[in-house]
Amino acid sequence: MGNKPPKTMNESAAAKLSTADLQNRYVGTLVGESTSTEFRLAVAHETIREQDLIAVDAEMQSNSDERESIRVWAKVKRIERLNPLFPTESGHELAATKTSPFDTVLSLSREMVSAVCQVLGSEPLDASTGGKLTQLRYPPQPASSAYRPLSGDIARVVVGDLQRTDKQNRALDIAHLANRPDVDVKVDGHAIVVRHVAILAMTGSGKTWTARRIVEQLAEKHYPIVIFDPHGDYTGLADVLGGEKVKRYFARFPILEQEPEEVLSVIEALSGATRGLSDTMRNLFGTFFKAVAHASSENVRTEAATWLADYLGKETIRKYGIRPDLFLFADLVETASKAGQTEDKAAQDQLERITGQSELRLSKKLASYIEGSVGRIRRAAFALKRMEDINRRIAGNAEPLPSDRTQLVRHSGITIVSLAGYTSDYQATIYRLIAETILSARVSGKLNLPVCMVLEEAHTFAPGRADTPAERAAVEITRQIAQEGRKFQVGLLLISQRPGRLDETSLSMCNSYVIMKMVNPADQNFVRKVVESLGEDDARMLPDLDKGEAILSGEFISFPVLVKMKPPKSRGEREEKDAFVALEEMHAQTKQVGSKK
Repeated sequence: MGNKPPKTMNESAAAKLSTADLQNRYVGTLVGESTSTEFRLAVAHETIREQDLIAVDAEMQSNSDERESIRVWAKVKRIERLNPLFPTESGHELAATKTSPFDTVLSLSREMVSAVCQVLGSEPLDASTGGKLTQLRYPPQPASSAYRPLSGDIARVVVGDLQRTDKQNRALDIAHLANRPDVDVKVDGHAIVVRHVAILAMTGSGKTWTARRIVEQLAEKHYPIVIFDPHGDYTGLADVLGGEKVKRYFARFPILEQEPEEVLSVIEALSGATRGLSDTMRNLFGTFFKAVAHASSENVRTEAATWLADYLGKETIRKYGIRPDLFLFADLVETASKAGQTEDKAAQDQLERITGQSELRLSKKLASYIEGSVGRIRRAAFALKRMEDINRRIAGNAEPLPSDRTQLVRHSGITIVSLAGYTSDYQATIYRLIAETILSARVSGKLNLPVCMVLEEAHTFAPGRADTPAERAAVEITRQIAQEGRKFQVGLLLISQRPGRLDETSLSMCNSYVIMKMVNPADQNFVRKVVESLGEDDARMLPDLDKGEAILSGEFISFPVLVKMKPPKSRGEREEKDAFVALEEMHAQTKQVGSKK
């Protein structure tokens, strides 16, 4: 073959490319069987890599019976290298004798390199605008030449419909081709915010990095975003986008600003039991909810604190007073149970006086039924207080979560709900309460703005195996948004390092995927099963992807491509750094603090 490619291309098609172009961009010749979906290529050495995009010019008969020059686009699925003059037996013999093949007369230069290529579609050969490929219905001719397309043509085809003037505003610049850094890859933001996207990768592969890049691109287009952040990965967005654009909230839970059913769900989530409160307690829950509001009101609070401290023998109540929180809730339930079981009419009179609830005059039988709830409510109160303290400390200057959760959705605004320090159950509960409110407000028309909700560590909010009431409720709302959110412009961005633990229904409803390095076989198999647009050869690459590399697949891209994600401008609160450098920095800080004392 020498330095010139074989002249097997149809003459009229070849005329579209100059001889110099063919020389410089030639990569191989079609050999063997060719189909409308796949062909094999005899490859010129080291001219292509796996996942490269190549093209073949051809002539096909159009519907009008005229001959039409077209360009067939294909992706290199795998490359095979074989030396027929160096058989396996010779290799074993040389290995046994520890002999180098170069010290023998065996031929090592007659290698055959071939590639299996997946047909992506075709377009008119003279196409210069638009990038929508049409399905190829007739295979390209064997002995045709394949070549590397120009960068501009590749970008045009990868972007696809986003080239259209009326769709350019939807383009998000998030990556470049892994094998062609000069080719930017833009994705359809509409598909992300309306039809949902999932970012799946093992720890350290760059999934949160990727998510921040997408969020920053959406923010440039003023799209409202609500982020559920368990680890402080998104705090740096405020430094890049500005404090007015980015609002951060800690998940304080003022019970009187919630619906009784919401408070009940929090208690059940934090009490550590797999079953809910007793039926009797659930029936009385609304009454106790009103009792907390009345007892903590300004004109009753002091009298209520003094009497409860005496009746329950708790000096802490006398010392710190009472507040409208779960501790007061537990104290009132304990008081009603004690007064009812002892049939203490005077205590019941006083309880009615400080709570305004005659329904708390319980019979001995009912009082005994709610006794077991006291410990559970008190455990929930301690757990909530401890977690709120941790969350508030980590969240820094964040604001308390507003009672009207529709305020979290703002035009050109990003809301970060800090969940660091909370248990997975409570994180799921807070997410569910907010998501339910936002979806309901969109359905009813109370909320006029669309929104994209970002779920970092999505397997916490929508686990594949929901073992607690809080998890089951969170899965239910996630599925509802995944299935119905498109109609009301409520989108999901799911991010998970353990896709095998993610709810399969929610994940399968995502129409676009960013899939990064994945080593765990169970996660690989799960992704292969759920992500229909991911080919077998693409899936085979997952364990070997470099940090920041990803396979983009689904509605937001014309066809699956291997890319290198572009870095975000923002940084997380705890970006990973060299462990030994971090150790010395912390040691130096400790010594400095010690020297000042």
